Amino acid sequence: MKLNSLCALLASLATSALMASAAPDLKATAAKIDELVNAKLAKEKIQPNKRASDEVFVRRVYLDISGRIPTLQETTEFLKSSDTDKREKLIDKLLAGDGYVQNFYNYWADILRMKSQMVGGGQSLPAFYGYSKWLKDSLRDNKPYDEMVREVVTADGKSYENGAIGFYIRDYNMPLDNMAVTTQIFLGTSMVCAQCHNHPFDKWSQMDYYEMAAHTYGMTGSNGLTNPLLAQAIYGGGAAKNKSNRYGGAVSKFPLPEGIERKDVGRAMTEILRPLRYNTVLDQSDKKALRLPHDYQYTDAKPKQVVEPLIPASFSKDGNIVKDGAKPITAYAGWMTSKENPRFTTVIANRLWKKLMGQGIIEPVDEITDSTVPSNPQLMTFLEDTMKAANYDMKAVLRAILNSQAYQREAYTKDVELGEVYNFPGPLLRRMSAEQIWDSMVALYKPAADNPSIATKVDGEIALRRIEWLDRALNSLSPQQLQACTIAVAQKQKELAAEVRTAQETMDAASKAKDEAAIRAARKAIQSQRKRIDEAVDAVVYDAGFKRFAELAREGKLDEFSKDADFAKEVAALLKLKKDGEDLSMDEALDILAKQRRAKLNAQAKARFAADAGRFEANDKSEKASLTAWENFRDTYMLRAADLRSPAPNGHFLRDFGQSDRELVQNSNNEASVSQALTLLNGKVFNNLMNRYTVIARAMDRAKKDGPDSVIDTVYLSLLSRKATPEEKALLMPIADNADSTDRGDVLWTVLNTRQFFFIQ
Repeated sequence: MKLNSLCALLASLATSALMASAAPDLKATAAKIDELVNAKLAKEKIQPNKRASDEVFVRRVYLDISGRIPTLQETTEFLKSSDTDKREKLIDKLLAGDGYVQNFYNYWADILRMKSQMVGGGQSLPAFYGYSKWLKDSLRDNKPYDEMVREVVTADGKSYENGAIGFYIRDYNMPLDNMAVTTQIFLGTSMVCAQCHNHPFDKWSQMDYYEMAAHTYGMTGSNGLTNPLLAQAIYGGGAAKNKSNRYGGAVSKFPLPEGIERKDVGRAMTEILRPLRYNTVLDQSDKKALRLPHDYQYTDAKPKQVVEPLIPASFSKDGNIVKDGAKPITAYAGWMTSKENPRFTTVIANRLWKKLMGQGIIEPVDEITDSTVPSNPQLMTFLEDTMKAANYDMKAVLRAILNSQAYQREAYTKDVELGEVYNFPGPLLRRMSAEQIWDSMVALYKPAADNPSIATKVDGEIALRRIEWLDRALNSLSPQQLQACTIAVAQKQKELAAEVRTAQETMDAASKAKDEAAIRAARKAIQSQRKRIDEAVDAVVYDAGFKRFAELAREGKLDEFSKDADFAKEVAALLKLKKDGEDLSMDEALDILAKQRRAKLNAQAKARFAADAGRFEANDKSEKASLTAWENFRDTYMLRAADLRSPAPNGHFLRDFGQSDRELVQNSNNEASVSQALTLLNGKVFNNLMNRYTVIARAMDRAKKDGPDSVIDTVYLSLLSRKATPEEKALLMPIADNADSTDRGDVLWTVLNTRQFFFIQ
């Protein structure tokens, strides 16, 4: 970036004291932010907005940190407090809470394009669960940002061991596309056009793109067969002519029984590995070389020429970062996240500023070029230095911004036109994201809305455990056992194929005879083939591996096979169980494990129901049925966005209000639509909130005892964190005082549909 050298020098000198310490001083950092913002405002002759009221601040800070509006109790406690440092204390409390994890998970999931079905339909769901868990754990542990980035960029292994591999599973075996996303997210640069030709509007050449991509090209999605002995058992290990494979060996020549051909073995292995597909990433940089495309048109190289990993000169003075036998991916991750890489720090500091203030100091945040000039260069430099001094502790930087006067001022309510320089007299007035709106509804619906869903967590654990057991079972087989299993599956496939052909002939004949019953029977036989093949693979291959577990357990050697103590403990306990005197199959054992995991959930649900039944005096059968229905709906549907399918299915509230489809980086939108209006006016949201067990309904019910005036204030405090003005009360009083008004729910409906509710002031 071409920054004014004098300004940059002054900003650097101003932060030298800050950089000397391991952690920046909060008050000094916040004060410096204000000094730099105010200096720019004064230069532009712009008057800063006045300090926001406590009512505005408490709602804003909950939405920005926890991703939801504060509850009635949270609002009233804050407004009643006379502590002079209550804002600072609230910021610390929220940054330490589960709401922070939920909210910033949504933020990063949008940037990282995290999807429940990343690739291959439901087969990648376990990888998503692992990826999701990794991100939530990283946020909960406040893992430094540079460490998070290194982990995803270098991620390899299994989904049950290293959830960060989801970063590569998301672009499964599309390394060139993944490079475009990597530079956009972490370096704030759009290089995607250079994938096919020299960039028409920026400096990047196609060669630059390929040299960058050569660092990560070896990160390969694998089908799960990672035991080299097993790979050789099927694919061979000797020299080969025109039939080499990713393991460096020839196509296997182990003897086959009559009627089974080599192609049958290949089909059988495809079925055997199907359950493990999209759950493994391997660093194959020593086996894979990136070549230029066959139609490469520039004079600096020839088509199909091997490309060596290099960093473009504009990014690094020494482009050859792969030295002393280092792996390309390791060198690349180290270079990217280095404090000496200014673009890396600039991008994350700018992203966090925009997250809280509504606009970046640099816009767009991910299209930075050499000619980009920040709206406030000194402030940008200071935030970069703060990020480095904090060793990429995102909470430390967020805390400093949140405690600044700049953040705590009233919002700027005018539109900022595209290309217009914004100097931050206050945060921008913003519409809530789809997730913030939904999570606010959840907070109005049920207590303890920030608590993560244990059911979602258990579903993820079970999915990953299943992949782990399948993987370990497969890789526990000897080469000879795997060969035998593969032949058995191939034979079963041929049997089923013959049955399908017969069924098709039967259906053709039945169609000519117009025999509906015969047609249905034949169609059923054809459609059942997939299920029967899966059952055969489980019985022939994976149960064989599970029996191997049993042998090792009885010999006391299970811990030698796996260093995972939890895995060994679980398997040993389940192998003691029998069904009809026989050992359990793997599926039976996994089902028992799932039931054990969910038993705790069921116990918690029963305890919660008993407490709620007493609280609501639900004594008769009808009342208990209503309470049960509400609790089931609360625990399965009214979950925070971070605990729901990602993204939500089409037609869900979240998608109606602009949740990203996760196809592009930060692809959400906050545009109003007719469907949003209809959802609020006539949808189920309002009816759900008016269930007598919800948080807002209970608060309104308590307020009724003090009259309609109290009801109005309760609704305003719950939704807008302030009491109604005299003018608003005058307008709503006829509705609130009307005995025929649906339990005074019309007041809630009215305020919920106001523009004020959906905006962060």
